[in-house]
Amino acid sequence: MIAIDPPVLEAIVAAAEASYPDEACGLLVGRWSAAGHCRLHRAVASANLAPDPSVAFEIDPALRLDLQRRLRGGGQRVVGLYHSHPDGPARPSARDLARAWEPGLLWLILSVPAGEAVLTGAHLVERRAGCQAFREVPLGTGDGAAAPGGCAAGGEA
Repeated sequence: MIAIDPPVLEAIVAAAEASYPDEACGLLVGRWSAAGHCRLHRAVASANLAPDPSVAFEIDPALRLDLQRRLRGGGQRVVGLYHSHPDGPARPSARDLARAWEPGLLWLILSVPAGEAVLTGAHLVERRAGCQAFREVPLGTGDGAAAPGGCAAGGEA
């Protein structure tokens, strides 16, 4: 289960809507429990460095390095990323799968039809039979409610 604090959800939705019609992207900071649950405490927006941000995203690697340094020694860490699919579905694309090289990284993907963002699910990068794959994981708000829109269909493998 992934729990997202409501202010984090609001920040991600606002970033996706502000970036439309380009893809928004950023990093997720939180904690994994021993039971395999994750709580997201913060979203850190990144400039989209992709050559064509209307169809792809690239998080600034300097942002991630700096954020990881600042989080050292604390209980939180970079646990995932978010990005948006302008006028596309909130599920991993073939391009996303090709770039999912880090097992254990959480991906939140927002659909942004006509500039209005919707987050419907979360996906975890896993290694299966020597290949990378996405596994959908339940997503709820910090207050125990399901994320707006419910859950999306399973990711592509």
